Amino acid sequence: MTGEAAALRSARDLQNKVRSLLPFVEGRALVDVADAAEEAKRKWLAEELTPATINRRLAILRRVANLAYRQWGWLDHPLGSRVLLLPGEKSRHVYLTPKDVQRLAAAAPERSVKHAILLAAMSGMRRSELLALRKEDRQGQVLIVRHSKNGKPRVVPLPPEARSIPVPIKLTVDELRKGWDRARAKAGLRDVRFHDLRHTYASWLVQAEAPLVAVRDLLGHSHVAVTSRYAHLATRHLRAAVRRMRGVGQARVRAQGRKRR
Repeated sequence: MTGEAAALRSARDLQNKVRSLLPFVEGRALVDVADAAEEAKRKWLAEELTPATINRRLAILRRVANLAYRQWGWLDHPLGSRVLLLPGEKSRHVYLTPKDVQRLAAAAPERSVKHAILLAAMSGMRRSELLALRKEDRQGQVLIVRHSKNGKPRVVPLPPEARSIPVPIKLTVDELRKGWDRARAKAGLRDVRFHDLRHTYASWLVQAEAPLVAVRDLLGHSHVAVTSRYAHLATRHLRAAVRRMRGVGQARVRAQGRKRR
């Protein structure tokens, strides 16, 4: 499988998800995607599937509807937003330190896997974007991400540490998955996922006081609301606010003390 399927862990994973959707979409028009999603949701909830499992399946319907409008021209209106995911799914964000990333890269079984790990952490690219890079996508000190999730290309400037990494990354999805699994096991970070390197990149940007709008554009998010999940990492302005409040509070306490006298 290629294209959208190349980003998944395996072709079988995609096939299983699609197979679960077939009873709800067979023989129906694409404009009925939201109704199909609601029917599927009710059935799966009755079967006591977890919100995470249900949302991963619904995400396929949402993705197809978005592509049908934005890229394929099959729909006159964007219907992907009408496929509503379930609330209550626990978000999972793991943020690595630079030392963690270096440990993972050092534990990589092959140089190409090491390069993929380092480039993912220093560019925030998704696995599918990383593996789709071609030689011509490297333009000086920036990378051109042509195959982004939102369908829009974007420019990713590279930090000095990443400029010597060769492009393309000559790995298949399966080769990268196997190399990643071996690297995280050897580094003692078995619970870390490859996508956590993207979250790590975002966390480093926010902690370096990059505006959320800039983080949005570097990650290729459609809306800054998606990027706002990282806003809690920007704490310097909070500490500054508390310092200002402390000064005002102390002055107020002193003033009240003088009045009592």
